[in-house]
Order: sequence, then C-alpha cells, then structure tokens
Amino acid sequence: MAGGHLVIASGGTGGHFYPTLAVAREFLKERPEGKVTLLVSGKHAEEQTKIAADFGIKAIEIPSVRLPGMGLGMLSFPFKMFSCVRTAGKVLKQLDADVLLGMGSFAAVPACWAVNAKKTPLVLHEGNSFMGLTNRVFIRKASAIGLALPLADMGQVKGRRSEQVGMPLREAIVEAAAGKCEKSPDYLPSLGLSNDKKTVLVFGGSQGARAVNELFANTAALLGDVKDKIQFMHLTGSDDNAALENAYKAAGVAASIRRADPNIEQCYIASDLVVCRSGASSICELSLFGKPLTLIPLPTAADDHQTVNAKVLESAGAARHFAQKEATPEKLASLLKDFLENGAAWAAMGEKLRQFGKPNAAANLVHLILSVMK
Repeated sequence: MAGGHLVIASGGTGGHFYPTLAVAREFLKERPEGKVTLLVSGKHAEEQTKIAADFGIKAIEIPSVRLPGMGLGMLSFPFKMFSCVRTAGKVLKQLDADVLLGMGSFAAVPACWAVNAKKTPLVLHEGNSFMGLTNRVFIRKASAIGLALPLADMGQVKGRRSEQVGMPLREAIVEAAAGKCEKSPDYLPSLGLSNDKKTVLVFGGSQGARAVNELFANTAALLGDVKDKIQFMHLTGSDDNAALENAYKAAGVAASIRRADPNIEQCYIASDLVVCRSGASSICELSLFGKPLTLIPLPTAADDHQTVNAKVLESAGAARHFAQKEATPEKLASLLKDFLENGAAWAAMGEKLRQFGKPNAAANLVHLILSVMK
C-alpha cells in the first residue's frame, strides 16, 4: 500500500468538486508518497480535469446519468446506469485503489455502485443536514461517513461510523477566516460604499438568486429612516441588474450590485450581516467568519434539504430563517431594522454560528479516510 491510493468519485457542481480538490491536496500533503485519482463526470468534467491537472492531480472522466423525472426517460435509465456502472468498474479495477471516497453527487453513483467494498473500503462525505439520495443508497455499503453539518436525523447513518469533519473549503477562505487576510479600509470605498455604515451581503447562489433579488428590490423602499445607516453588497448571479439598481437608487439606499465576486472571502470580511440561501457550502464558509446570518432556503432543492440545514442552525440559535413564501419585503425590512437596533444580540448569534465551523475539515476527512485505509 505504501502511501496509499485514494480514488475520489465526484464532479457535478463546483460545490462537490472544490471540496474534492481540497481533500486530494490534503491527502498528498499528509502522504507525500501516496497517490490520488479523481473520477469526475457531468458537464463540467473537462474543465475540472484541467483544474486538477494544474495541481498535479490526475482526473479521469467517466460517464454518469441523473435520475430522470417521470416519463420515457425512466424506461432507458436502467440501461444507461448499467453502462455507467460497468465503465466505472473497469476503471476502478485498473486503478487498484486502497479506498474510494464518494462525495455525494450523482456523479459519484457509478463508482460507489461498482466498487467492491470488501476489497476497497468506501467512505462517504455528506454536506447537508439531510442526507442526499446518493449517500442514502450507499450508506450500508460504506465503512464510514464524514459529515459537514450535524444530521437532523442521525438514524440516517444506519449504524455506520460517522464523524462531523466539516466541509473542505478553498485555502483562501480558510486563511481569510483565520485572520491572514484583514479587512482593507479601501475595499468598501472601491465598491462605492462607506466604511461608516452597516454592510449587508446578499447572494442567492447559482440557482435561486432571482427570487432573492426581487425580494430586496421591493424591500429597499421600506427602509425609510434607516436607509442612511445601512448599505448592501448584492451578488445577483446575473448581468441583467438594471431593475435592481434602479430600486436601490430610487430608495436612496447605497448598494454595490455585481454578478459575483471571485474573492467572496473579501465580502465575508467586509460584511456585518449576511442574507443568503442555505446551501451547505455557503453555511460552512460563513460559519468560519461568525457573521450574523439570515437564511432563505431554496424551496426547489432536492428533498428540501436547504430548509433542513436552516432549521438545524436556527434551533441552535446560530441563524434566522424565513421560508421563501414567508419572506415578504415587510418582514425583511423589519429584520434589517432589528439588526441595526439590536446589534449585540445579532453578534451573539454570529458567535454561535462559529460552532459549526471546521477550518481543518480537509485534514479531518483525510484522517478519517486513513483510519479506514489502515
């Protein structure tokens, strides 16, 4: 076995791939004589293969197929999946891995299905507080599962070994949260904002930004006598921001409106309050910074897992939570005014959020993998 050969089945969205990359790099740091191979699939597989190569990590693209909705797609699905599993099995046999890590996305299904867990132990990673379908299917086959957040129902692990390891994150975010990247007095002014106002960071993610954008467009006009005390960094996920820009401007509320920020850690550092969806990656990133947090779960997320995430944090006093259908402009305006009036209580809530932060998540997961490998 020497340093060991870790194979990671991942791919799909960046929310699965970048934690995978962090684990791969940490494994090689822990075991310089070891080897890591990524199995990626989905529409971003080619791009992810190139990114992995930039870090000296080999990635192999294998086919995968999503579970279709009801209809004709269900008839062909078993045959397509069988083909994917067969291909994954051939690749795994050639790689001769010491352990397989499944990162929970649909892209991990063929490899998790094909692996002979008696010969090659299977370890899973779950990002959410409600276990995803892929991990629910393979949990009985796994030797262990690493959790990013506490599960709302620990019965989902089916008696398998579990550890709350956290969510492996980009080094830039971990280092910024550790204070290695201090708040620059020039950052907010560079966005046309002030260092003297409370700053609210707003973002809706890649899938659910539109409803959040519309909510804030209608909320801005209701801020009334507090409009001069508050400002917004609003990441819209879109280049069509004219209506939102006009809404903030008409309300006399200062706002920096952009599609996204490649250095999101700078936004975290500069913000006093964050309002966003409740995806696992966002929650785990924000927990490192301990900022007051209000969550509006994406209602169309699989198994409504974002609502479960939000309720777990809210029950711990670590966040506020609105269902999207209940998140009216009036309620949001009231919440923002309460934040301005009761800063100490909100700061205490942010500190409670820190208990969910795991800055050493990649190392924690690697140690779990190595214990299984031994």
